[in-house]
Amino acid sequence: MTAEEFGFSDWFKDQIDLSAGDGWTAARVTAIHKGWSDICDGDKTRPAKSTGKLRHEARANKNYLTVGDWVLAKDFDKEDGFAVIHSVLKRKTELKRKTVGREIGYQLIAANIDTAFVVHTLDKGYNLRKLERYLSIVHDSGITPVVLMSKKDLLPRRELNERMTEVKERLPNVEVIAISNTTGSGMRSVKRLLKPSGTYCLLGPSGVGKTSLINSLLGKEDEYFTLPVREKDGKGIHSTTWRELIVLKNGSLMVDTPGMRELGHLDTAAGIDETFEDIVALEINCKFRDCAHVNTKGCAVIAAVEAGTIAKERCDHFIRMRKESATAKQSLREQGWKNK
Repeated sequence: MTAEEFGFSDWFKDQIDLSAGDGWTAARVTAIHKGWSDICDGDKTRPAKSTGKLRHEARANKNYLTVGDWVLAKDFDKEDGFAVIHSVLKRKTELKRKTVGREIGYQLIAANIDTAFVVHTLDKGYNLRKLERYLSIVHDSGITPVVLMSKKDLLPRRELNERMTEVKERLPNVEVIAISNTTGSGMRSVKRLLKPSGTYCLLGPSGVGKTSLINSLLGKEDEYFTLPVREKDGKGIHSTTWRELIVLKNGSLMVDTPGMRELGHLDTAAGIDETFEDIVALEINCKFRDCAHVNTKGCAVIAAVEAGTIAKERCDHFIRMRKESATAKQSLREQGWKNK
């Protein structure tokens, strides 16, 4: 693959100072390990370490390298040792979540993603509130979401139709596709969305079938990893316990992510509003500008719930998520975070 086929678009090219001289290689982070990372220019994959200055800046800003980043490195063509990452190019998008723990911070999941496939199960674990939380994070990152409802083969037809109707009513402005990794149903619709050189990610809790989905898209389990192997040791990378960037057969790029147990909010106000834009559109008709939509006279949202045009559970979840976002925003300010 060329760098361009590997996602190196004009957005990144325009950031490079061509007068800086030779010896620089633009490469993409494909996996993160403890103390080092794998980077690939589309043709070769090399182990790399960041400069001390870059590591110091990352610790100070809590802004670490992540899968999908484009970097400028030296010593990329050396046969032995590590390439050296000197800088990280500005990201088009950042997918992040709240870190686990009492203090509020964030963890980057992946960078420079075009479309996020949010995978959720139709069987055990079906939870629309959790699905809405994933979508708010995706929307807040400026990434296009597509919802893949997995394990459709495990439900009787009537129950499947009822659940798919419920999902589409709760998510009126998001593309939703029912799939089965076992029978292959729905896979053609997913494959049509995958464009060469586009960068995608799979997002969702453990057990919903993300790895099985990748195997279905690749066709064979033994072809799970298709990036060039590292020249240093001749090994590829195959694991679902950390994030990694892989190449699918049609030349599209996919970031697989481990399941996430916690989905907190980092002031994802914009993402929440976009996920619930049907409710937000009604707010302009509320009597009071700061309407909380709870026991408020002249509330257009409450009126819509009473009329049955907005589901009460969806409205309640919207209000709850907004409160959580506001709390997170205040905590970030108190802790001195510069929220992006």
